[in-house]
Amino acid sequence: MSRDALIVGINQYKHLPALTAPAADAEAVSQRLERWGEFRVHRLPEAIKNGAPTISDRTPVTARALEQALIKLFKPSGKNIPQTALFYYSGHGLQRHAGIREGFLATSDADPEQGKYGVSLFWLRRLLQESPVKQRVIILDCCHSGELLNFLEADPGACDGTDRLFMAASREYESAYESLNSPNSVFTQAFLKGLEPHSIEGGVVNNHHLIKVVSQQLKGEIQQPLFESSGSSIILTRASGAMGAIYSPAKTIVERLQQLKYRFCPFQGLVPFKEEHGPYFFGREAATSQLVNHTHQSRICTLVGPSSSGKTSLLQAGLMYQLRKQTKQPWQIHYLTPGLQPLRRLATIFTSPQANDVQQAEQIYQAESFLRSNPAGLGALIQSTLGKQLADPSQRLLIVVDQLEELWSEAISEQDRAQFCSCLEILLQSPNLPIHIVLGVRSDTLSRIKTYPTLFSQATEHRLDLAPMTYEEVKTTIIKPLEKLGLEYDANLVYTLLLDTAGAPGELTLLQQLLRKLWQERQVDPTGEVPPRLTLDAYAALGNLREMLNQKATQIYQDLSKDQQAVARHIFLNLTEPGAGTEDRRRKVSIQQLVTKSFTKIQIEAVLEQLAQARLVVLDYQPVSTGERAWNMPSSCHLPEAASDFGHENLLNAQALYSSGEADIVVDITHESLIRTWPLLREWLVKQRPALLQQRRLEAAALEWHSHNRPSHPEYLLRGQILQAVSEFQQKQGQELSVLAEEYIHISLKAAQQRRLKRWAIRCLVPLSLGVGMLSAYGYYSLNTRVVQQDSPLGTSHLLDDTFYPYNS
Repeated sequence: MSRDALIVGINQYKHLPALTAPAADAEAVSQRLERWGEFRVHRLPEAIKNGAPTISDRTPVTARALEQALIKLFKPSGKNIPQTALFYYSGHGLQRHAGIREGFLATSDADPEQGKYGVSLFWLRRLLQESPVKQRVIILDCCHSGELLNFLEADPGACDGTDRLFMAASREYESAYESLNSPNSVFTQAFLKGLEPHSIEGGVVNNHHLIKVVSQQLKGEIQQPLFESSGSSIILTRASGAMGAIYSPAKTIVERLQQLKYRFCPFQGLVPFKEEHGPYFFGREAATSQLVNHTHQSRICTLVGPSSSGKTSLLQAGLMYQLRKQTKQPWQIHYLTPGLQPLRRLATIFTSPQANDVQQAEQIYQAESFLRSNPAGLGALIQSTLGKQLADPSQRLLIVVDQLEELWSEAISEQDRAQFCSCLEILLQSPNLPIHIVLGVRSDTLSRIKTYPTLFSQATEHRLDLAPMTYEEVKTTIIKPLEKLGLEYDANLVYTLLLDTAGAPGELTLLQQLLRKLWQERQVDPTGEVPPRLTLDAYAALGNLREMLNQKATQIYQDLSKDQQAVARHIFLNLTEPGAGTEDRRRKVSIQQLVTKSFTKIQIEAVLEQLAQARLVVLDYQPVSTGERAWNMPSSCHLPEAASDFGHENLLNAQALYSSGEADIVVDITHESLIRTWPLLREWLVKQRPALLQQRRLEAAALEWHSHNRPSHPEYLLRGQILQAVSEFQQKQGQELSVLAEEYIHISLKAAQQRRLKRWAIRCLVPLSLGVGMLSAYGYYSLNTRVVQQDSPLGTSHLLDDTFYPYNS
């Protein structure tokens, strides 16, 4: 039977003091329940950190959100009623005195001055009384939490056939405290201690044992907890993590093993497949075979692919799992990622598996010190520490360095990066060592290895690009794990999943998230006679892919700082192609196109890294020489005047040419449904649509100008009324324009100014020329007059006679 848990930890409050312990408390509880209790844990508020869900310490939780989550836990719709429902809350507790005393679980929007307190404990009590769940566990770590026991009605959720456990951190008149010497609160420290199954004989923690441990741990503390337990025993955690036989002890061994099998989830969600998950890793058989063969044949192999393409899963559950199965040629495999201390990670290779923790720490320290002082002696270090293991000629050593892009983290010094790469180069240049190296690197960072020519040359020569999965491969990732475990599924569910995820850059990660959630909502037969089933109805109840992505995008955005939110908004708007009478669609852009006067490249890359880790965007590498880069500029884009004559084909060429260096890092949105259904992005698009359409036309013209080597001829530049309109647009929306567009406008304005000066000079030159001509004529006339005067016997009076003028002329 299913076991669900809602774990809430609220640090952030608008009108109450912020807290530091609740998020850490809630995450620690979540991990223990998942590890030892096999609970399906829903975290609130949830964030994604290092590819895994965690409790966010910065995201607020509204009263409505908490109420909806509690309703889903204790009164779920449909037939999938959990056997056990556990609710844990850590945060502020409030009391209101309005004729009667009433307790509340304070949410982030609580404002006592305005009569907003959060979720009422009275309401929670009524919800429990109407809950169909058989086993209910309520753990409240907040001030005045004992208020829940003080109402006049019966005990919380009390009715025949139910088992319940209630634990409150303090009495109704007491406060609960954060610990001074621990990241957890006083009560949660004791609660976590009680959940540990290894500290009890038999390895099973039930409600009675938990109460006993918490009471002992808090004996003598200022705050004293309250407990209420009734009904049958409730198993909370087990040392084995196996929940079989908890509800049906009469089952045979075969039946119990089958039930255990049903309770194993073959889908990893956001977490990559590990080596132990190899038997359930399907869909990448062709890529795995190719990678294994390449590893056998070459000293080095570089697995290259965009973010969210499944490289880590392929390396661990594919390559490493398959190599370990080969008994004829045993492989000694070491897997590592650079992390923040790459040399220390590399030093872990040279530790003895028989050494204890203290000895291994000393060995790592000595190896790291040696590598820092003498990288060239790496071969000697390998011979001295691994010589015995490599003495067997059939023995091979494989070093898998995954996520090589971590080397270019800002937290890693240039010296550490250079020494790590130097060590890899030395290994490759030591033919006497039976060592093979497999690198896993994100395609957008491969070009950064150029700084280390030997490593770059070898890495690119033995490069293996991870191709997108075919339709049949994606289908295999869904069906094969279910069939291997004997689980059933709706045929229409498979078709719908394929329809919703097909063509998305991050389809593998999206699919794993969906499948894990569907497994958690699987339809379970109470008798255990029918295998669990993944249903289309459960997918519809989850709100399908669009709803899941929308919720995650909102959470990630709220976790960002105010400045980072502005950058994220800028990124998502640039990844959207607003339709002019058509539907909005995705748009690929380079990082260069995202850089503006307001948003630097460093800011853009920092936020992109967080969005990529949360699987909201995909980062990829595209060489400039392809000429087929799909920037997805509008095909109906109207360019200013003569620039539009070049056509869409030249536009694509311009887009391909616009880059700095040999390759661009290309950014794409994970799934187009974010553009069409994410409320926040839709709101931005409604406000910015006219400006975005004008910006796209301007950016297209700038790319076209750039593709022709930035000519200064007016035919290629903005002019006239269009230039005036663009200049006004720049003043209003300049912070959104790329550096190239800004330069294009600047050059156009400068050329326009030069044309104006030229016209002004011409206007001035014409009358000046006429004046000079007239002066010249007058001078000639005066000279002739003096000559006539000297020669004529008539004197000068006749100069006034008009009849003489023609003669003289």
